Amino acid sequence: MYNVVVVSWLSSTVVAELVSSIMDASSARKIWDEFKERFDKDDLTRIYQISTDIATLRQGTKSMTSYFSKLKDLWNELDILAPLSSCDCEESRPYIDHLARQRLLQFLMRLNESYSHVRNAVLLKRKVLTVNQAYIDIVQEESQR
Repeated sequence: MYNVVVVSWLSSTVVAELVSSIMDASSARKIWDEFKERFDKDDLTRIYQISTDIATLRQGTKSMTSYFSKLKDLWNELDILAPLSSCDCEESRPYIDHLARQRLLQFLMRLNESYSHVRNAVLLKRKVLTVNQAYIDIVQEESQR
């Protein structure tokens, strides 16, 4: 009984392109093992592609929500393929802070020029914002327009 529930859950949560590859599977364990073999690797080629996608992503004609969501999706996928240390120790704090600042800068530098004054305001704040806080500031600005 649990096998059917898990197979059903897997079928309904994977992207459409993967559904056909699991339709004939006899057990959830086989599906899981196949996905683990296919996707659980340090795939340098995919990391390179995601990094390229991040480097070339621009807001362009996308809405702020669409642009930010795409960027967050890329960061999330990159974090899965190249995970950060799970250590919450003092030694790892500078690296985590540096990564957070880099992501904030990536987000800000790819905004359309119409947001330059908001970008400047974020950069000039004494306390560095998180990328989520900067997004909220920019969405509020966008809604006031």
